[in-house]
Formats: sequence, C-alpha cells, structure tokens
Amino acid sequence: MNVKGILKKSRFKLSERQKLVLIGTLLGDGSLAKRGRNYRLFIKHAENQRKLIKWKYDVFKNIVLMPLNYFTQKVKEKEYKFIQFVTLTHVVFNKYRKIFYKDSRKIIPREIDQIFYHPLSLTVFLMDDGASDTFGMTIQTHSFKKNEVRRLGQTIRKNFKLETSLRRNKGKWILYFPKREIKELYRIVKKYLLPSFKYKFPIAL
Repeated sequence: MNVKGILKKSRFKLSERQKLVLIGTLLGDGSLAKRGRNYRLFIKHAENQRKLIKWKYDVFKNIVLMPLNYFTQKVKEKEYKFIQFVTLTHVVFNKYRKIFYKDSRKIIPREIDQIFYHPLSLTVFLMDDGASDTFGMTIQTHSFKKNEVRRLGQTIRKNFKLETSLRRNKGKWILYFPKREIKELYRIVKKYLLPSFKYKFPIAL
C-alpha cells in the first residue's frame, strides 16, 4: 500500500453519518469482504443508479483510494452495465461483519432495533431495495429468511411507527408498505432522499 493509503487508514474513523449510511447499505446492496485480517466495504450498483453510487462514494471517500469502476457484466446471457467501488480494509468494518453476517450469509441481526432507527439508514435501504408496487411500496428482502424479514418489519413499526406486512415473492419474503403508510414514509425520508429516487414512491406527494 502506498503512503496515501496508509495515511487514510491511520486517520480514518467512522463518522455518525457514515455509520448510518453503512447500516442502510448493509441492509441493502452493500457487502463486507475480508482481505487479510480485516474487512472492507464493497458497493456495486447498476449503471442506472449512478447518482446513488456517486453519493455513497462521496460519503466514504476518506477511506477509498480507487476511482469508481465502470464495467459490463454478463448476467444470464445478457450484458449489463455496472459501477462499483471498494473501500480500504479497516478494523472498524470487522464489528459490522459480526453484526450483519452469520458465517458467509448476510442476516438481519436480533439487535437490529438498536441500530436501525435513523431516517437516513431507512432512506439508504429504500434507495437500494425499495420498489413501487401499485399503490404501496415493497422492500426487496429476498436474501433474508422469513423470521428475519418479520424482525425487520417489527423494527420499522417500533422505530418509525410504520406498519408493514410480509409478502411472498419468487419463493422468498419481502416487506410491503400499504398505501395508507406511503405519505408518512415519504415524510420521514424526504430530507435525505436523492431527487432521482422519488419515482419509487407510487403516488403523487
């Protein structure tokens, strides 16, 4: 590692804003990968979400050396454009790996209600995995088990005062916000929501 990288790592400490964004993105599309003794944050989005990944890159730039990487990847015989970046490895990420992973699988931890409480974390999660669904909205939680998705819904009810229900989708479980909750959901996240992601809300606000 060059001198610049060593200095970045030695000076780095997660800010409160970075913690909140990290929690939202680990619930969503982000992952933590081991390199050497410690972990690093890996973020990858489709090219049409470039505004989101550029925003995340700016959030974590004080622990990133690489520029954004634009590339094409074949998925089921069709080519798609993606953008990604990886932070430097740092001991601070080890704590979040223990929280959000069991073995190699990402999980919703039992203590999720203690760490997923801020509108910024919810906003990041929605920008990653939220989807308009007729008059409501879903969070595409396909990678989690049913009891974990239920736990997530209970946390959203407790910390954000919003009601959700579980829905089965493609053999997995997702969270659904009914129409009556959408205006309040938008009120909670609008301060942090990137303008280009307002389309995820199904009704005029």
